[in-house]
Amino acid sequence: MVEKSRRTRRKRKISSQSQGSKSGGSKEAKSGGKVVSLSSRRRRPKATSNKLRPKTNLQKAASPSGTKQASPQRKTRRRPTAKSSRSNNQARRLRLKLPKPILYPIRFAIVGIGIGAFIGTLLAISNSRPYISVTQDTEERSQSFAPDESANPLPLETSLVTMRESVQVAIAADPELDATMLFVDLDTGEYLDVASSRSISAASTIKIPVLVAFLEAVDQGTVQLQDSLIITDNVKGGGSGNFQYKDNGTELSALFVASEMSINSDNTATNMIIEQLGGFEVLNQKFQSWGLQQTQLNAPLPDLEGTNLTTARDLAFLLAKISRGDILSNRSRDRLIRIMSSTRNDNLLPQTLGQGAAIAHKTGDIGYIIGDAGIIDLPNGKRYIASIFVERPYDAPKGKELLHKIGKLFYQHAEKNQPQPIPTEPQESDKSLETASFPEETN
Repeated sequence: MVEKSRRTRRKRKISSQSQGSKSGGSKEAKSGGKVVSLSSRRRRPKATSNKLRPKTNLQKAASPSGTKQASPQRKTRRRPTAKSSRSNNQARRLRLKLPKPILYPIRFAIVGIGIGAFIGTLLAISNSRPYISVTQDTEERSQSFAPDESANPLPLETSLVTMRESVQVAIAADPELDATMLFVDLDTGEYLDVASSRSISAASTIKIPVLVAFLEAVDQGTVQLQDSLIITDNVKGGGSGNFQYKDNGTELSALFVASEMSINSDNTATNMIIEQLGGFEVLNQKFQSWGLQQTQLNAPLPDLEGTNLTTARDLAFLLAKISRGDILSNRSRDRLIRIMSSTRNDNLLPQTLGQGAAIAHKTGDIGYIIGDAGIIDLPNGKRYIASIFVERPYDAPKGKELLHKIGKLFYQHAEKNQPQPIPTEPQESDKSLETASFPEETN
């Protein structure tokens, strides 16, 4: 029975093979003699997609007679496995060779720079003004603030070389004396300059720019002439002036205080004006805005240590601006000239002037330094600026004598070189008056 069943199965197998060969489409013929189950076969792709998709190994095996069919194949990128991605990350880390505490800040910095550049680009695009307009505006502003040499109020045209040499000889004759000065004839441009840019203690001459600042504030409306100023311990200063003896709480008008600051050189009055105007820093900025390069308030008056500084050139420059009508209105300029013309101390520059000359000035004296600066009008209407300081032994009279000598020298030169009207032919009766018309000045 066993043999019979085996024969029966062999016959069925042989018959099925013969039938498949007749039909030309058996599994064994298509798969090259291999038996392939129907459940493992995949559906063939449509004819339209055969050119686009490559045949799988199963389709290759199902081709007739086991031959490979040539079909265009597209290279496909293989998806990296987890192992390959880990190897790539390790390779990148090896290339950087940076630890994480350093690597992360670098990454944040790069991101921050990128964000900043992006925001900056947006702001630049959103700016409605074109670049050329900004450039032109900047150039116009720089030109408007550029110093104008023609606006210099000091007409320094002709240096009096011979006079300067004689003055330097007089200064060097006494090793205990020294001097700095600038005299300028505003009509002819002749000037005497001896170390005028050297910084020196201002003493009470610092009250000149303080008075100018007060009157400028009046012009601007920030200060009223009738404002009440109160005397306190904080503003009281020794030395010259009577305000130091007044009771605390005494109220005085601003105009009266400013006048006493210059006329009687009251130190307490000066401190009151400085406080009213905003203090040292505000005033120093104002001095700089006028063009005073080395004038600076550093201490309340009387400043016996000499910490308040100026130069002969700075004071001459300021007085020349006032004379020309700069800084102050005409009314305030006239008020300043009246106040400075009433200065009680007439022991310095006023002693160098001839008969009929007028001076608006302010003196300074802290013992070892004396100084004076003012506007001088000659009898015929000519005007010059004088600014001079002399260093000396404490209260030594020879310092004042040197100042007088130099002041007279320039005054005589300015008077002698005044333009005179064209003389007419003298009549017979007028010949006796020729020598009497120009008497010699004696001081």
